[in-house]
Amino acid sequence: MDAWKNTFLFHNNEDRHSWFFCFDKAFKKQHIPFWFVDWWCFYGPIEEILPPPIIEAYNTFTKHSESLTLCPTTLSFFIHCKLSWIMYWDYIIEESPQSLPTLQRQFWTKWWNKYDLLKCTSETILRSLKSKSHQDQQFTLTKCQIQATIASSSTKKELQEQIK
Repeated sequence: MDAWKNTFLFHNNEDRHSWFFCFDKAFKKQHIPFWFVDWWCFYGPIEEILPPPIIEAYNTFTKHSESLTLCPTTLSFFIHCKLSWIMYWDYIIEESPQSLPTLQRQFWTKWWNKYDLLKCTSETILRSLKSKSHQDQQFTLTKCQIQATIASSSTKKELQEQIK
C-alpha cells in the first residue's frame, strides 16, 4: 500500500514531478480499497480546482446522491463523472529563524483543461443518477422475485429445479 503513496514522488518520464490521473470507465465505487481513500485524502484534488460549470454539477451531485461511508464526496464525484486532474509537486526550502532551513516537498493539484465540460453538467448528473436509481430498483425487484421463488419450494427437489 505504501508503494502507491510513494510511486509519484519520483520523476516521471519527462523528468518532472507532475502526474495525470483519471478513472477508468469501468471503475465502480464499490471497489475502492481503504489505502486508496487514504492516498486520495493526501494527493487527490480539492474542490477549489474545479471550474464553475463543474462546481455546479458537483453541487447537484451532492444534493441528489447518497454519501458513502468512508468515501469522500469529491472522490465519489470524480469517479461518477470520470474526471481527470493533475497532481504535481516541487521542492521548497522552509526557513525559520529558530532552526536550520529544511528541504520539503509541496504538493498541488490542478484541473485538466482539456476535459470536455459538457460531459459533466447538472443535467448529465441528474440523468445518470436517475438511470442508476432505476437499475438499482430493477436489481432489487429481480432479487425479491428470485427469493420468493426459492422460498416457495417445499422440497429439496423443487428447490434444485428452481435454481436451475
